[in-house]
Order: sequence, then structure tokens, then C-alpha cells
Amino acid sequence: MKTFFKTHAKLCIAVLALLLVTVGGTLALMVSNSAAVTNIFSVGQVDTEIQENLTDGNKQVSIYNKGPSDAYVRARIMVSGVNMDQVRVVTSEGEVADPNCIYLVMQNQTVWQQYGDSESDDFYYYLDVLNVREKTSNLLEKVVVGENLQTEDFLKDFTVTIYHESVLAVNKPDNVTIDVVKSAFDAAQSSATP
Repeated sequence: MKTFFKTHAKLCIAVLALLLVTVGGTLALMVSNSAAVTNIFSVGQVDTEIQENLTDGNKQVSIYNKGPSDAYVRARIMVSGVNMDQVRVVTSEGEVADPNCIYLVMQNQTVWQQYGDSESDDFYYYLDVLNVREKTSNLLEKVVVGENLQTEDFLKDFTVTIYHESVLAVNKPDNVTIDVVKSAFDAAQSSATP
């Protein structure tokens, strides 16, 4: 028996060590007590609305962020009851010349810009983050109807409609460019647009 222990001592010690580690590890797992970890996530929400101020024929339009999250905004101006070649976008009322045209006066074309040409994307993008409880600068300052179009028959079918969309402003760089805002809309889940 002595010779058995002498020849197999290393093997017996290794088997005994393996048994101790296995039993000790199992007991440690059974005794360990961990509290449940609760991760709380909230969904970002954007709630914006169009604000219009109609006075003396002026139609001043801006977008207001009711909250609870900051947003990027874009808007579309739709004119009905007139041929689109009669609609002109100008930066001041001094550019109104043709009595057969409708003029949309947009003074803030540095803040509200179109991406590329209006044929591929007819939205105007607001080039800033619209913080909660703030409003954009005016998208539209005034609508001027040419003298020859100021008839009751024409005006009954003439409308200017503003449609807007907003997305969560996740990335907020120091310098918001039209590419930043457009990519935020491109990354958002598509929705039905008129």
C-alpha cells in the first residue's frame, strides 16, 4: 500500500485538488446573492406645432417645440389654386414686381434652407436645434398676391398650406448644417407625407 501512495501520490493530490475546487465553486455559486438590476429607458418624444400670426394680410409662420425633447424641423409650403410657375419665393417685399404672381416672402433664408434643388426636395430645413419651449424664426413672413390676381373669383380657391415634420435631435454639433439636419430626417423612420 505504501508503494501505491508513493507511485501515485501526485495523481491523488491532483484529483483531491480538483474535487475541492469543484465543490468549493459550486458552493460559492449557491451561496452568492445578487440583487436584480433594473435598467430604465424612456422613449424620446417630439411634439411640435405650427404657429401662425395672421394680421393685415401677413402670414407669419413659425414652428414651436412643445417638448419634451429637442428636435430638428423641416417644413413645406404648398400653394393651391394657382399655377406653380406663378409662385415666387423672395427675401424682401421689394422684389415683388409681376402683378400675375404670388410672392412668398421668406426673410430668413440663411436659417431656413432647401437641400439641393426644389424639384428633388421641396422641404425647407431649419438649420438649428429647436430646443424645448422655443420656436423657430419665421419660415414665412408674408404672402403677397399680385394686383391682377386680387379678384374674388381667384381668392376663393387660393390657399397657402404649411406642412411640417420634426425628428429627435440626437446629435447636436456646434455648427448645424443642412447635411446634419437632412441626415437626421433620412435616418428617421419614414412616415406618410402629403
